[in-house]
Amino acid sequence: MSDFIPVIDAHCHIFPDKIADKSKEAVRNFYELPMYTSGTVSHLQTERKQIIEIQNQKYQIVRQLICSPAVVPKQTKSINDFISETVNSDSAFIGFGTIHPENENFPEILSGFREKNLLGLKVHSDFQKFEIDEPKMYPVWKEAVLLDMPVLFHMGDRKLDYSHPRRLAHLLEDFPELTVIAAHMGGYSHWKEAFAVLKPSDRLYFDISSTLQMIDGSLLLKFIRKFGEEHFFFGSDFPMWSPAKELETLIRFGYPETLLYKLLFENYTNFLKEIS
Repeated sequence: MSDFIPVIDAHCHIFPDKIADKSKEAVRNFYELPMYTSGTVSHLQTERKQIIEIQNQKYQIVRQLICSPAVVPKQTKSINDFISETVNSDSAFIGFGTIHPENENFPEILSGFREKNLLGLKVHSDFQKFEIDEPKMYPVWKEAVLLDMPVLFHMGDRKLDYSHPRRLAHLLEDFPELTVIAAHMGGYSHWKEAFAVLKPSDRLYFDISSTLQMIDGSLLLKFIRKFGEEHFFFGSDFPMWSPAKELETLIRFGYPETLLYKLLFENYTNFLKEIS
């Protein structure tokens, strides 16, 4: 039996070494928040080497979901190739690919994900400047349904409206068969609205990245009771936050061990079985 509790980090971003520092500054300026690090592959790998001891219990990150958004259309291929190469060189990584709204060949791109060992699609509408429920994106979501491909949506922002929770609620009404992971507990800085407008669904999941530093444990527990404890995944939003510090914050909420194990490992393990 292992002497540590395994953890899957279900929300991480990586960048090629040559642009990692530039990308870090762009994200920092966009969110007006300090950044933990620059998001290189090697640094993310070192996070798995740590044994993290919290309240006399040991934890270790064993797998990490990696993604990166295409901010302009021409970046799509290079980013998907980069994520694919990284996943294929390190089996502890789980890869989600990207598209840009102006990629007219999106069916070809999405259908090629499996060959590249990319298990889902990640979109960041605030960076990519589109509303997640606008009609021009509906063919993309329809294609994801046909491919039975999960979509990880960046959700919420204090300044922009592209990814407001009400837009996801609208989208899910029109695409009830779409498997969705709503990042940042359904809406960074809009958790009250997310709780109010989103409806429980077997196909709606949440990661809790970029959330734990802004809420208390009672709010997350309220979400869990409404949407189901099997529908939540731990995530750090690396390189914005330190995975170890995010983990410590969650542990200190004082949840039962059975619930923590689901959030940290079991739920995403079961999710991967469904989408693989």
